[in-house]
Amino acid sequence: MKMGREELKDLRDGLVRLMEFIRNMEQGELPDFYRYFDTMKNNIEIFFFVGTDDIEDFLPVLERDWKASHTRFIGVQEYDLRRDHPDIDPMLSLYFASLLSDVGKYFERGRAEALL
Repeated sequence: MKMGREELKDLRDGLVRLMEFIRNMEQGELPDFYRYFDTMKNNIEIFFFVGTDDIEDFLPVLERDWKASHTRFIGVQEYDLRRDHPDIDPMLSLYFASLLSDVGKYFERGRAEALL
């Protein structure tokens, strides 16, 4: 399977949904990992604006930022909605996991390699 422009659009849309959810949950300071999602979204938008078709050269940039968003101690895997917001509906934690999974599927081991 090759990643094309449609998959990049889907990835960008998934990042937008994920970032919107985080912004709505965190009314104040955003978590450290948020900036990597924002960078990924902006890079995808720049990619479309420039109009290039060199997706193979672009994917390592996205993978770098995805990996950075999972940095030990400050990464998305350390984000605990229930700890920071003990009164929220537990379903929101599952919704967040679903949003994260929708983005993460593009970076699964093996799949990302097959895209290159």
